[in-house]
Amino acid sequence: MYLMLFCVFLAFSLFFFANFLLGGVSRAETEGKVHNALEKEKSKSFLMPVILKRADNFGKLLSKINNKKFRGYAEKTGADLKTLGGNYSKYNAYQYMALQFFAAAAGIAFCSLFISADLFFLFIAGLLFFFLPLIKVKEEVKKRRDTILRQIPDMADLLSIMLESGSDFFGAAGKASDILKGPLSDEFKDVLSKISLGYDKKKALNEMVQKTGVEQLGFFVRTINMALESGAGMADTLKRLAAQTRNERASMAEKKAQEAPVKMLIPLVLFIFPTIFIVIFGPIVINFVTTGGF
Repeated sequence: MYLMLFCVFLAFSLFFFANFLLGGVSRAETEGKVHNALEKEKSKSFLMPVILKRADNFGKLLSKINNKKFRGYAEKTGADLKTLGGNYSKYNAYQYMALQFFAAAAGIAFCSLFISADLFFLFIAGLLFFFLPLIKVKEEVKKRRDTILRQIPDMADLLSIMLESGSDFFGAAGKASDILKGPLSDEFKDVLSKISLGYDKKKALNEMVQKTGVEQLGFFVRTINMALESGAGMADTLKRLAAQTRNERASMAEKKAQEAPVKMLIPLVLFIFPTIFIVIFGPIVINFVTTGGF
């Protein structure tokens, strides 16, 4: 009974704490003082700037740890934050890890005040709250990559139409980015801004692939780079690329649909079947134990 109440309260607390803590990331420009924030505006709230400032200070202490596994974890976190871009890119890995430790402390405090001061419960609560910000980042990275994958065929179609109308590739990319809203358009806008500052075109496109981590986008960019180097027309190539990407997406969807029954076996065996057996045979067993027979 206590374990069930603990799980219910912990689920609600995780939800509300995630919304509060990670919602503050989007307000970091105006409310937080992270290491590269230049804004001097007055904060609209009190708690979030304090948390972000302490995360900045604590992150500097964490950056001095020379443990190999710890630094590897920090590098992965930093790569995920870089992939997300936007306000997330205002954090370095150690600042975000500091937020994880703060989340763990908040989870332990919540558990000790409202649920139980037992060491086991405190440990579980601290562990869950520690990984909560990281889980949120992983979810956002996956969502962003899926969105980019879905937008590749549409971007290729728009580029091929504009190239056929006589536009050069980067002019067409700028117009297509204005039409097609989303993370892929944002990445192309970053590439175009780098190129306008004198950055190498091929290098800018390759860095976009490394940042997003989408394999199909890498094939898309390699096709573009080959066409730019050879001077060949890209319109037909992009049309074929769009059709191929759509076919790959359809194949992936069919594969997932075929795998669904197999994946459903685990929750069926672990949760649904035992519940059915308890409902059906539970009263019989209780009656047999209490009365000694049927």
